[in-house]
Amino acid sequence: MSITGSNFLGEAMIMALSTSDANPLMPSWGILGFMLALNAVLFIAALVSIARNRIHTTGGTIVWALIVLSVPVLGSILWFLVGRRRSALRQEG
Repeated sequence: MSITGSNFLGEAMIMALSTSDANPLMPSWGILGFMLALNAVLFIAALVSIARNRIHTTGGTIVWALIVLSVPVLGSILWFLVGRRRSALRQEG
């Protein structure tokens, strides 16, 4: 049995890819990647929505932007649940 350089390298790569040393406490990149992408989209959408909002004063807009920037996930969710709703109620009333 002779092992050529390229064959040995190919087998080593297959062995490295096939062995699973996954940490059960760490989510796979598929789930983690999806969560990171979802967070980025929510973060950007909140900032764009705050910037386009014409109901809040300049001070209110700056406060909401600072909240979203300092606490991205929670701030974005709060904007869509509380801040945007209040501006919609002011617009109707």
